[in-house]
Amino acid sequence: MSDGPVSVSAEGTRISWGGGRTFESPIDAWAPGGLRIDGKPLRGRVRLTASAGSLQAVIPVPLEEYVAAVLSKEAAPSFLPEALAAQAVAVRTYALLGMARPRSPDYDLVSDVEDQVFDGNDGVRDLFLRAAESTRGEAITYRGELARAVYHSTCGGRTESAANAWGQEVPYLRSVFCDDCRGSPVWRWAYRMGSEEGRRVAKSLGIQPAGRLLLEVTERNSTGRASRVRISSGGVSRDMKASLFRRAAGYAKVRSLKMEIVPKADGWDISGEGYGHGVGMCQWGANGMAKAGKGYREILLRYYPGTDIRGGGR
Repeated sequence: MSDGPVSVSAEGTRISWGGGRTFESPIDAWAPGGLRIDGKPLRGRVRLTASAGSLQAVIPVPLEEYVAAVLSKEAAPSFLPEALAAQAVAVRTYALLGMARPRSPDYDLVSDVEDQVFDGNDGVRDLFLRAAESTRGEAITYRGELARAVYHSTCGGRTESAANAWGQEVPYLRSVFCDDCRGSPVWRWAYRMGSEEGRRVAKSLGIQPAGRLLLEVTERNSTGRASRVRISSGGVSRDMKASLFRRAAGYAKVRSLKMEIVPKADGWDISGEGYGHGVGMCQWGANGMAKAGKGYREILLRYYPGTDIRGGGR
């Protein structure tokens, strides 16, 4: 349709091509040199859909290419092969469940932390390709059904249960002790939240700061993680899920709910253990197990107890 670079945008429910022609949505776009979506280079075919002036891009990706590409974003390149193999099986299982229960009629999964991080499949390093290939077709099942193979960076000593995190009991997503993630850079973490930042967080959560602002953990669950946080100022107090506070403060700052909040004159010292929601496989724990000589199947069965690994095989 064009011999040179062209910009594509949405005009209502139609797609504007280069500011000149418009097409009924959706369209399939492809370019020999690849496409750029929000500045990110992508290769292959992209399905573009316009809705209410917004452009949605859906990228069809072969499953094993997707597994390797996600692995390259979700796992550390320093991880040992057995840890990467365990991660590859978890990524594939998550994707297969997404394909079975798609988020939308137009796509299966989103490309960020709401599902798994996918940033295109160009330039994926060999170690991630090998991990995907060595476990090709393998998936985690529970009583014959695909498992919900969630994972996180670092548990800090004990994983979280799905019941505590999301209010839904899942037999194979229960809390297990884990001392193998001590090598993680976020095994222990600390963050200083200044008074102005605290006020911003309070406002975003519906508390208008008026004078002294109080932040405190008011309730913990069975794994020691914060389950409720109270924010108070000017005689107004709100008790909320601790996960809402963490999201408002920023996941990269308040790295987990296994945390303490200590007031200081100019803000709060927030410290804790681990990184992520804590449910399912602890990625740094998996690498610690690999260092101790454990295989990828043993790793998976530790973090998803009672499950089976089906398909593929080495």
